[in-house]
Amino acid sequence: MRDEREHRHPASGTEVEVRLPKLADTLVEGTVARWHKRRGDAVRKGEPLAEIDTEKVSSDLEAPAEGVLAEVLVEEGATVPVGEVIARIRTEASGPGMAAAPPAATADARAAEAPSEGLSPMRRRIAQRMQQSRATIPQGACVREVDVSRIRRAGASWTAFFVKALASAAGSANVGVAVEVPDGLVVPVVKGSDRSDVTDISAAIADLSGRARDGRLRPEEVLDAVFTVTNVGSVGTHMAFPLVPPGQRAILAPGAVREGRCYLTLCYDRRELDDYAADRLLARIEEELHRLE
Repeated sequence: MRDEREHRHPASGTEVEVRLPKLADTLVEGTVARWHKRRGDAVRKGEPLAEIDTEKVSSDLEAPAEGVLAEVLVEEGATVPVGEVIARIRTEASGPGMAAAPPAATADARAAEAPSEGLSPMRRRIAQRMQQSRATIPQGACVREVDVSRIRRAGASWTAFFVKALASAAGSANVGVAVEVPDGLVVPVVKGSDRSDVTDISAAIADLSGRARDGRLRPEEVLDAVFTVTNVGSVGTHMAFPLVPPGQRAILAPGAVREGRCYLTLCYDRRELDDYAADRLLARIEEELHRLE
């Protein structure tokens, strides 16, 4: 991803402004998690310049031009709005007797000394989003105990069955799947879930989850979810009440399957679903699970 503007200084040549790019229509800010280059370093066009964290995904910001990293304006760990100038690259020689920018100063020095303890930038951003969710979304929840003893998984993950049941019950093509990664949580989206079979959904979840943990998701792969599944049962939890992510209608939290049964918790935005509609949606999810037996 790239965003840059050029301006020319008579004495120092051309500098390219590196701005925080807008990865999605709803994105308003991002966090500079790590600089791959320091002030004074040579950079090649297209090589990773910085790692940018949002509440959805981490991406490398590519250098938009070849030259020398003249200024670093944002420290590691700082959150800035979309469009903010975070660095400048000098693309022409400064002239006789003028050296390139010195290798360590101001923001760069502070970035190098940034503390590593506490929450990662991604986890801090998630915490902020959850605080926003609690403050702005009227949360509702309903729970059902369901019998899944007759489902024959045939190698497919439980998460795939829950994604398929939710997509079919809600008539939603795109369902997010919460995936824990070393620095936090990301939610890649299984596109076309309502039209795919469980085997294909299971393969898609495995692919997306693997690339999420490796930091190789593309920005478009975390967009457009209307519902999310967070399979808390995969770590043995019986029941949970997750907060609805901003911009989504509901989140489904299946609990651990014990003796062929599990709890399904549907947490929802009461502006999108009233209590009756949410209860009926959860009932349809149970019906769809039975159709998958």
